[in-house]
Amino acid sequence: MSKIIVSTVLGKVENIQEVLPKEFAKVEALKKEGVLEHLYIKDGSAGAVLVFNGLALDEVKARIASFPLYPHFNQIDYAVADQNF
Repeated sequence: MSKIIVSTVLGKVENIQEVLPKEFAKVEALKKEGVLEHLYIKDGSAGAVLVFNGLALDEVKARIASFPLYPHFNQIDYAVADQNF
């Protein structure tokens, strides 16, 4: 099964304390759904690395676009990885 690894770079967010609870709620919903396997916060809260499982790339892109912090991402990189061992 392919995994999609997403790396984000977060820009400046003026109202970060207002947005974070909504962001964490979105993460929890995706984890409960079983499609978000891992979330790693980068040093200095400069972004995150997310690992999705069981979705096509276009589905992952749609899920990322639904995050409250999405408008503040300066960069988003996607990598499709197949585990072969």
